[in-house]
Amino acid sequence: MPDLDLILLHAPSVYDFRERPAMYGPISDVIPSTPVFEMYPLGFVSMVGYLEQHGYHARIINLAVKMLKNPRLDVERLIAGLDAKAFGFDLHWLAHAAGSLDLAEIVKKHHPDTPILLGGLSASYYHEEVIEHFPQIDYVLRGDTTEKPLKELMGCIEDDREPGNVANLTWRTNDGRKRVNPLSFVPEDIDDLWIDYGEVVKLVVRHRDLESTLPYENFMKYPFTALLTCKGCTHNCITCGGSCSAFSKFFGRDRPVFKTPKKLVEEMTIISEYFKAPLFLIGDLRQAGMGWAEEVLDGIKREGFDNTITYELFDAVPEDYMKKIAGSTESWTLEISPESHDDGIRKIMGKPYTVAQMEKTLENALENDCAKLDVYFMAGLSGQSSQSVLDSVEYCRHLYRKMDNDRRIYTFITPMAPFLDPGSMIFEDPRKYGFTQLYKTLREHKEALYQPSWKLYLSYYTDWMSRDEIAESTYEAMIRMNALKVDVGITDADKGEQITFGLNLARDIMRQIDGIIASTDSEAKRAQEYRRLKVEIEEAMRNTDYAKRELRMPGMAGLRLKGALRYLLKLAKGK
Repeated sequence: MPDLDLILLHAPSVYDFRERPAMYGPISDVIPSTPVFEMYPLGFVSMVGYLEQHGYHARIINLAVKMLKNPRLDVERLIAGLDAKAFGFDLHWLAHAAGSLDLAEIVKKHHPDTPILLGGLSASYYHEEVIEHFPQIDYVLRGDTTEKPLKELMGCIEDDREPGNVANLTWRTNDGRKRVNPLSFVPEDIDDLWIDYGEVVKLVVRHRDLESTLPYENFMKYPFTALLTCKGCTHNCITCGGSCSAFSKFFGRDRPVFKTPKKLVEEMTIISEYFKAPLFLIGDLRQAGMGWAEEVLDGIKREGFDNTITYELFDAVPEDYMKKIAGSTESWTLEISPESHDDGIRKIMGKPYTVAQMEKTLENALENDCAKLDVYFMAGLSGQSSQSVLDSVEYCRHLYRKMDNDRRIYTFITPMAPFLDPGSMIFEDPRKYGFTQLYKTLREHKEALYQPSWKLYLSYYTDWMSRDEIAESTYEAMIRMNALKVDVGITDADKGEQITFGLNLARDIMRQIDGIIASTDSEAKRAQEYRRLKVEIEEAMRNTDYAKRELRMPGMAGLRLKGALRYLLKLAKGK
């Protein structure tokens, strides 16, 4: 009998990324992970913790990180050597449509009698297609909260009985029939479903394997932790698969549910015991009302955290609230995503605040000692032309001038996304917003990820820009934004030159790939030509990777030795 009940595996975006030459481009430039999206979802930690509390033993293995750190790792041999009652994969965002399903197939090959689970928002959206067309997956856990159904499913697996009464489950019977259980578990209280990073420490000790539990490749050099403040959302950004309308239509949640301020602050306290690391609160605190937000901030002030805390803004902020944030902690930063400098475009996208309101918010933040302000713009929006993309960069020049070239402001511009989010308003009604959708099914998205260039798996074009124009304007805007940061003094000249070199090289590789496709119909010859580009692709990625350092939050970052030792002592005493 296996010692482990469940092993949660996180796959890279594409399983054979180490051999397959691909120009990933800037699709991951504003997140800590690399273009293979090796960051596993926060739910992994929550699910492991919940199962452990209820007598089950679970483990996380971040295969994507292991493959990045060990280029010669024999993944099949590793998988063949695993032993558990069940295996689980995440399919939260469509970037993992190829990697998760391909690796699940390998797991099934080596463990044909062991059930394989799939979960996440994208898995929930495509639950019927998964069960009908991907035989390597036995169960799909649907919804935004699956800890309790997962525990019940593990009980069924342990007792070898059918899970006919497990909430939120889509599954295949022994004779191959599809069953869809009701989406009946949508909890209004999520305080007992929390992120305990102590569980990660425990996994490292139990399995003597730090690498498998790392959230992303460079976590030990730059740890960055995060907490969910709620499940669901009050906002309706038209591109977001986690919007209010998407949660209501596809995930059974008509309104968001929030952790209590006491529980949220308690989670933050536990993280601060282990990591001297930036802590990102996911979701605008004001979604639950100003009273709830102020109660959280009062709790943060009371605890006296020395971690840098990052707050996310979905709208402009009045000055009194900014002062409240400033008074709650010693080091704090803000993130806001206007997406465009154009008020009209921003309103279409579901962000109704104006540039003037945003500028006032930024001014208030700087006046109240905000340590860093990240401002995100995008290419490929509804109503946005190529010129409008470049105008967003020029707006950033104006913004820096207005703010006296304050180097606490960091502006970014990237493609909107490689894929339209399933369940988002644009995905469900693309023509309403001027979009032409190229992929609809899960299988179509999966196949698209094998393309050699990020432009070729963009799942859309718009009435204002073709895919070529979206890609070309993105690179030109990023090159100009990099030059602007050099001018302001955010990026030093040498690093700026390397980043520009990398961006120009990446754009040239993208064009070379277009040429290869146009010049030959032979897949074998195309593959040979792509392989010749591998060295250049790696060089482009190395140089553009310097820009990721601008994502780092101020302050020290690292493991708190005393906290880790206290936890190890606790384990040794059997507590």
